[in-house]
Amino acid sequence: PMYFLLSHLAVIDMSFASNNVPKMLANLVTQNRAISFVPCTMQTFLYIAFALTECLILVAMSYDRYVAICHPLQYTVIMSWRVCTVLAATSWLCGFVLALIHVILLLRLPFCGPREVNHFFCELLSVL
Repeated sequence: PMYFLLSHLAVIDMSFASNNVPKMLANLVTQNRAISFVPCTMQTFLYIAFALTECLILVAMSYDRYVAICHPLQYTVIMSWRVCTVLAATSWLCGFVLALIHVILLLRLPFCGPREVNHFFCELLSVL
């Protein structure tokens, strides 16, 4: 079970790093540097979701290491496969739900001007 959470962290890191890659590759081919409102919102949602999920997985990993160091004889009883699966699933679910809340609150803000951002990465400061 010790490497179970580490594999989830690796998947999150790959997803977090590749969040911008499709738009960046499209910019290299078409030379169009603008991103419209809907892809910007989706990119922001994924960026926040992967960031929050990574933090929550790191919290679960810290609990896993705490149990391994402080209670080594009871480690397999405390950190069973069921507990690891629940910790990982809860981290993913809470990360995406919190990101959805952030994006919904972001969409309620009044936007003025063009509905395109002249960046391949949709930063929150450039949107606001």
